Amino acid sequence: MKKSILLLALSAIILATSCSKTNSTIDPVVPPVTSSTVEVSGDIATSTTWKADKIYLLKGFVYVTNGAVLTVEPGTIIKGEKASKGTLVVTRGAKLMAVGTADKPIVFTSSFAAGTRSAGDWGGIILLGKAPVNQGDNVGIEGGLDAKGDAAKYIQYGGSVADDNSGTLKYVRIEYAGIPFSPDNEINGLTMGGVGSGTTLDYIEVYRSGDDSFEWFGGNVNAKHLLAIGGLDDDFDTDFGYSGKVQFGLSQRYPTIADVSGSNAFESDNDGSGSDKTPQTSAVFSNMTLLGPISSLTVPSNVNANYQHGAQIRRNSALSILNSVFAGFAEGIYIDDSKVTTAGSTSTNYTAGRLVFANNIVYGSNKKGNEVKGDNPAQKAIFETTLRANNVFDAALYADALITDPFKFSSDFARPGTPNFTVKAGSAAETGALFTNAKVTNAFFDKVSYRGAFGATDWTAGWANFDPQVLPYTTPGAVK
Repeated sequence: MKKSILLLALSAIILATSCSKTNSTIDPVVPPVTSSTVEVSGDIATSTTWKADKIYLLKGFVYVTNGAVLTVEPGTIIKGEKASKGTLVVTRGAKLMAVGTADKPIVFTSSFAAGTRSAGDWGGIILLGKAPVNQGDNVGIEGGLDAKGDAAKYIQYGGSVADDNSGTLKYVRIEYAGIPFSPDNEINGLTMGGVGSGTTLDYIEVYRSGDDSFEWFGGNVNAKHLLAIGGLDDDFDTDFGYSGKVQFGLSQRYPTIADVSGSNAFESDNDGSGSDKTPQTSAVFSNMTLLGPISSLTVPSNVNANYQHGAQIRRNSALSILNSVFAGFAEGIYIDDSKVTTAGSTSTNYTAGRLVFANNIVYGSNKKGNEVKGDNPAQKAIFETTLRANNVFDAALYADALITDPFKFSSDFARPGTPNFTVKAGSAAETGALFTNAKVTNAFFDKVSYRGAFGATDWTAGWANFDPQVLPYTTPGAVK
């Protein structure tokens, strides 16, 4: 969203040549449609239940409309068709009740056969709600959706209902989604427009998104236990006044996979112009683990040149991040004042306390420049000094100094295996979390002792998968 994309042939060459076996050279195979497959297209205008004894195939833009509730049983498999850009859109007033379990997660995935799936094989999930957005009450969602002559019904989001409820997603995997239709016009793994605090988001994995993994456009929905694995662009992208709270999230980047627009763990704007429109983007993230492409095992020439920051907070955003772990990004923290307007600047948000970056650990993140960056000469020395005093920076250490086994990837890439993201005993991340800042005193935040997304317990066990490329997904209910 809102990228400064340089469409240069050189960038395309760098991206193409730096990718080692990303499935882009594998001809996808479509399994035959069987009697257990239900093809879904058009509108779902009455309340409907998708059952685990069927496999559902999304063809084109599928809209849940007219206040309908789409209920998905635990263990259900839903596939998106690539040719028609299969996408599930939950419009304002409708609900998606996708409540899986740790033993029977709900899987949204590619329609291609095992071994031939790629990022961007289908659209993804779009939730549209009635919560406040700083662009107005009726904003059209990006992604190339068809308004069908009725934008208010199909593609608009925003309003004044802060506690709006778009449903529940729990124990859900979203795999190989994310279609970039055009610059600044993409469907992400999970796209949220004006989603309100009545919505529940917990235990959600976005795997190999073809754009951002999670993107919030305004709204104030809260979330816990989010995984962004091997995405192309940004992992957690916040825009248009998103003001919710998120705790326990992890991103793991693959060294060769990044977008020509520049990939970040966090990218945050108030809006594209850096205006002072309200509500201001002021989301609060705590206990996040952000694992960049650089590690103690990385060959520098194999890291995609399009990687950027652990966090790029820009365009008058007041995003806050606390009690988190950043490791292995080309650049660490960028409080970006490159677009300063009369409305204010990002660094001013920091010095005024609206933007808080505190009690975090930033390791191995200075390959392109300083670990802390800024553009405003009047503020740079102030916030850089304060950032260094309130966080831990060490350019010589990597994620394996903090995390049990962070450098395992899927079978498509080097170092295959299942990662273990639990905190390493005795490490700097095992203790030190603080919840005294007003940003994190709310009861939503679990007052844990560790920094980063994991303590000694692996909350991915049972429901998440770090190598779904090998799973057949041909038998209803067989999601493991």
